[in-house]
This record gives sequence, structure tokens and C-alpha cells, in this order.
Amino acid sequence: MIISRFASTVRGRAFGMLAVAFVTLCTQPHTAKTLKIATASPAGSSWMQVLGDAAAEVDAATDGRVGFKFYPGGVMGDDTTVLRKMRAGQLHGGIVVTAVFGNLYTDIQAYNLPMVFRDLAEVDAVRETMDPMLIAGLAEAGFVAFGIAELGMAYAMSTKPARTVADARRLKVWAPQGDRPAARMLEAFRIAPIPLTIADVLGSLQTGLIDTVAAPPVAALPLFWHTRLKYVLDLPFMYVYGVFVVSERSLRGIAAADLAALQRIMGAAVVRVDKRNRADHDSAWQALENQGLEVIRLTPAEAAEWRSYARKAAAQWVADGIVSQPVYGALMKRLAEVRGQAPATPPAASIRAAPAIGP
Repeated sequence: MIISRFASTVRGRAFGMLAVAFVTLCTQPHTAKTLKIATASPAGSSWMQVLGDAAAEVDAATDGRVGFKFYPGGVMGDDTTVLRKMRAGQLHGGIVVTAVFGNLYTDIQAYNLPMVFRDLAEVDAVRETMDPMLIAGLAEAGFVAFGIAELGMAYAMSTKPARTVADARRLKVWAPQGDRPAARMLEAFRIAPIPLTIADVLGSLQTGLIDTVAAPPVAALPLFWHTRLKYVLDLPFMYVYGVFVVSERSLRGIAAADLAALQRIMGAAVVRVDKRNRADHDSAWQALENQGLEVIRLTPAEAAEWRSYARKAAAQWVADGIVSQPVYGALMKRLAEVRGQAPATPPAASIRAAPAIGP
């Protein structure tokens, strides 16, 4: 397994900052703390069941010195609002999608690069190498991450069949409101996005304002989007995942042993959710077929056309600084190792490079 010199440098610097933060936390006065955590996951979901069990375990391991209060179901607002409340001190943490970090730590979106992964086996191989680097980058930005949990691959689903990029340009395609990476990806395909909040998607499918969404099956089913759709394109567009983070300052005053227990227990909980979501992703895909959605399977030439546009989209992401050139290079190098290929030429020879992480 080869890790780029950049990755090693960034991880070394970031873990050094983690150590400094840990020492700082350990020297603060030790007081009881209740961490307020918000998530869009509904009460009763697998996320909340696992988190509830883990919170009880943390409470027992710390003799009640560290507790949790969860705000499920989006009651604290969307993920952007949750992050804003974290920065204002109204919340201590949240389970949020990667796009909300924007300029705070934009490289956390690296796995979202359009069509960068061919399958989930490639995801696993890359994450084994790069998860620690991305979590360390979040630490530099002031966030302690308990881990990354996947939602799965996003697939295009529509009321109308579309096999080619030209077909897709005739569709009315949803993009999450305020999600600049998603908008830039669609623009690279020359598809005009229709930005809406997640709450507006089902109604907009019903009225015909939009006729196409891209989402993991595990998201489309509980939101009932599949009831308004007829086709699903068997081509993974994007790997979608969330992170469970708390602000570094929210942990100040917690004793060293309690911090260690918190990290260990909640880290294990995120691993459990990550694995459970993988199983749910596979069964949800089958459920789409069982619900009557017709699967469109592309020819090699049709798939190649989509991927050629995806490479242009990746180049635009790097140009815009959505993912930095060094992190993109580290990801592609690892993918080349997995595939037994020479590393792909970075898309940035003719575009400006984003600034490297750190000072």
C-alpha cells in the first residue's frame, strides 16, 4: 500500500495538532458535560438506535460525567443550520453531510467526486487509506470526528428513461439547494439543475417541477421518492456519506480518561452504522426493483460517455477548490493501485491548483 508523500505530511501535521488539542483538553478543569447532537436521521432509525446504545455506554464508562442529548429528525434545521449552531455554541455536534463544511475543510468531500468509484469494493480500499487523513484534516479545522458513515452510491432515478447524456439534458434534474459541488457536477454534464431542499423534492416530483433525482436507494425509499419514479440508471454517480463531528471546544473540561472512552465508544458506534448502512444499501437497491422501477443497464460505450463527462466534472471541482489538487492526486493514486493501473494524469495541468491543507 502506497501513501503519497503529501498524505504522510498532512497526516503528520494534523495528528500533531490533534495531540496538542488533546493535551489542551486534558489540562482543563474536569466537569460533567452533556453533548447536544443534532441529526436529520429520524427517531427510531438505525442511526438513533446505535447512538442511543453508545450514549448509555459512554454514560456508564464515565460514571455520568459525559452524557448526550440527541435532536433527531432535523428538528434543529438542515445540516447547514446545524453546523452554524455548532459554531455559535448552541449545539456541540451533529451528523452531517460533507458539503456543509465548505471552506472550513473542503477536502472532506473527496469521496463525493463524480463517478470516481466504480463499485463499493473500491470505496473500501480507498477509505482504508484515506479516512485517517480526512479525519485529521477535520481536526485541523476544529472538529473532532468520531468517524465516517456511508449512505451508499447515488443513482439517477427518473419518471422518464434516459440512457445518454443528451437524453439527460432534456430532463428536469434536482440538485440539493446550496450544494455547490452537485451543481458544478451537473453543469459539467451541461445539465441545468433545479435547486430544492430535500423537503421539497417529493412534492416537486408530484407536480412535475422535477422529474429526476440522484440519491442512494436507502434515502429514496424512506422519503417515498420511489413512489413517483419509474426508472433507475444502473450507474453509480456519487458515493454519499456523512460524518459525526463535535467541535473541539465542546470537549474542553472533559477528563483525559473520559475523552478516551468517548472516542472509543462513539468511534465503534459509527463503524457499526457504517457496516449496517452497507447491508441496507444492498437490500434497498433490490427493493427499488421490487417496487417496480425499471433498471436501465448501459452498454460499455454509453457508460464510457458518462464517465468522460465525469472526468471533466472532477477537473472543475479541483479548479474550483472543492477538492484540492494534492488530495485528488492521493485518491487517484490509491485507486490506480487498487485497479493495477498507472496513476491517472491529474486534471489540473491547465487549471489553477487549490491551496494545500494546513499552514
